[in-house]
Amino acid sequence: MTGALVIGAGIAGLVAARVLHRAGQDVTVIEARDRLGGRALTRDGIDLGPAWIWPAMQPRVAALVQTLGLELLPQYETGDFVYEAQNGIRRGAFPQRYGDAARVRGGIGALAARLAEDLPDGTIQYEQPVTGLDLTAPPLVTLSDGAVLTPDRLIVAVPAPILATWAVSPDWATDRRAAMTRWPTWMAAHAKVVARYDRAFWRDAGLSGSAISHVGPLAEVTDQSDPDTGIFAVFGFVSWPHMLRQDTKALKHAAIDQLIRLFGTEAATPRALHLLDWASEPFTATDADRSAPQGHPPYGLPELSIPVGNRVFFAGAELSADNGGLIEGAVETGEAAAQALLTAARRAA
Repeated sequence: MTGALVIGAGIAGLVAARVLHRAGQDVTVIEARDRLGGRALTRDGIDLGPAWIWPAMQPRVAALVQTLGLELLPQYETGDFVYEAQNGIRRGAFPQRYGDAARVRGGIGALAARLAEDLPDGTIQYEQPVTGLDLTAPPLVTLSDGAVLTPDRLIVAVPAPILATWAVSPDWATDRRAAMTRWPTWMAAHAKVVARYDRAFWRDAGLSGSAISHVGPLAEVTDQSDPDTGIFAVFGFVSWPHMLRQDTKALKHAAIDQLIRLFGTEAATPRALHLLDWASEPFTATDADRSAPQGHPPYGLPELSIPVGNRVFFAGAELSADNGGLIEGAVETGEAAAQALLTAARRAA
């Protein structure tokens, strides 16, 4: 093949492909999954991966949302907050926890879909897992079915710990390989439960839908509704460790019981209950990702941003020093990798 190849159809890879296409570069995107978005996953209008952006502090993704004709929904925090401890439940007024946080109407998956719509038909090829790279010029990309792709230049936009599992020849430099597994992929250790209802009954009861619990199984709960489109939901981050989460029936039952404690008996009958355990997603997480880091890791290791031979470039949210693990970081590094590839191509012409 000729032109540029992007590995990964998450936000970083799609942004990179869009920049390359708009610059007149022939580009192909291969994706291991059978869908777009990577961690930007929306089902039934509800985000099961990242959901928030902060427009005032994240200008790239805010501008992209506007450019693509999408809308932002400020995070709803009107009403009382609920706090659950071992000795009981309290509710009361609480300062806003999320600042100017907003969600994309239609979910972050709508952002991925709009980015894909800007690419020519057939650009994205699904169910194409990569197993190996030959870093000589031009790079050779080996797929799980044994097929070999030979792009002129390559952008790798997959989580670094996943990249570290591929067979690479010649091997990565020592510092680069060490950097690939230094920090877990953001959200890879997490699981998320979303309960969708016929109405936002918690709002009617004067509750914001936000809660913190030291009982669980949901450690943090937040409203994820969009009344204008008929979506009434709350989501929660699961506090149970990965092994305990394997009993999904017990987890869902315990989550409903907790939502009843937090918001009342109407929480007992959601119209839909979604569970996504990212630690069980093979194209997001490795075994090493299953324990959540203490706090937000200091992403942005420079070893993961340096091109190989001006032909292999890297993108992904965790490569950003200022917005590591965030959607803004995915947009930032996708744009940067595409611009670096275009510069290298012009110099070689």
